[in-house]
Amino acid sequence: MITRLDRPEAELKYRSLIKGALYDQPELCAWWLKQVPTPAAFRNLSVNKRNQLANHDLVHLAPMLSAIEAGEVIVKSPREYWGQAYSSQLIGQDLIDYFAGCEQEQVALLCTDVHNDIIQFQILFAGGTSECALYPDQILRHALQNCASGIILAHNHPTGLPKPSSADQRFCERMEHAGRLVGIPLLDFLVIGNTDYHSWRENQTAGEIE
Repeated sequence: MITRLDRPEAELKYRSLIKGALYDQPELCAWWLKQVPTPAAFRNLSVNKRNQLANHDLVHLAPMLSAIEAGEVIVKSPREYWGQAYSSQLIGQDLIDYFAGCEQEQVALLCTDVHNDIIQFQILFAGGTSECALYPDQILRHALQNCASGIILAHNHPTGLPKPSSADQRFCERMEHAGRLVGIPLLDFLVIGNTDYHSWRENQTAGEIE
């Protein structure tokens, strides 16, 4: 999600960035801001006009124009995603393969967008053979940084048995509550074994975890 600025904020930010890019060229900076005073003015430039501006000072303006155009490409590019979170079964099976042979407990965070596309997958924590520290505040900070609309958490049991522990139950309850508070719901909590998985969502309530 891109935070939109109103026009005065955008113009102030634009002028600040141009001054930063041309901090050692005050006269050139003043010339540029006279030619292209606002972000809207830049957006309306034709390709030929952009080239003409760059030719005014190829050493300083050409790299700056390239950087601005790279930013335009980034904004217009679709987000990369790692699949779709439509089925706990599919995610569970994929994670069984992912964690195969792992001798440490690990916690994976899957961030989803409003369409249930998985836009980020990352391992947040790794512990010993029987425990792994879990911190809801750190998990939600990562979710917010990735502009997640929802999250799925998964962790493996190196013993190979996907039966959730009492610690899993307590964490799941804390995580669900914390997610509601910040508006990023916990869509599922998966415990991954060697050949099977346990899904909190498929079992409907965290209270069913034993």
